[in-house]
Amino acid sequence: MTREFIHPEVSRSGLDRCLRRHGVSNLKALMLQEDGAKTPVKPVKAYDPGCVHVDVKYLPHMPDEDHRQYLFAAIDRATRWVYVERLQDKSAASAGGFLTRLIDKAPFTITKVLTDNGKEFTDRFCATGQRQPTGAHAFDRVCTANRSEHHLTKPRTPQTNWYDRTLQRPHRRGLRACLRSLD
Repeated sequence: MTREFIHPEVSRSGLDRCLRRHGVSNLKALMLQEDGAKTPVKPVKAYDPGCVHVDVKYLPHMPDEDHRQYLFAAIDRATRWVYVERLQDKSAASAGGFLTRLIDKAPFTITKVLTDNGKEFTDRFCATGQRQPTGAHAFDRVCTANRSEHHLTKPRTPQTNWYDRTLQRPHRRGLRACLRSLD
């Protein structure tokens, strides 16, 4: 239609640039809406202190080390309070110990713990596939003993890890040096 009525040699990219320049590149924005019918804006959910997101990161293998190390990180969703530990393995016992130390150090009562579906946090996945968590996992036992709810993310949804990803993005370069200074 553009080539027939406006210019016979216009390119698609040129037309797109022109429409963007004039703010009419989105057809949904041009459609008439009923008065008062606005697109609903989903508010950010407000959390109370005590809703903690826990995750594990692989630390880079350094030439002077003989094995890989792991960074366990916990972030409170309401206050952005952060607790991190460097551990030698990412076993269920290490995760349970991390949670125990986290509960002792936290300046608030931890009521909810959100983790991914890693074997260090849950026994939801087994050799035969997906199943319901049994509650006998070391991490679950620590949650139960401290009256904290353990929530798991949906499988294959990395977007729920945005809290710890945004925490570590600005600190990746200095993280290793900081952890070495703690030794």
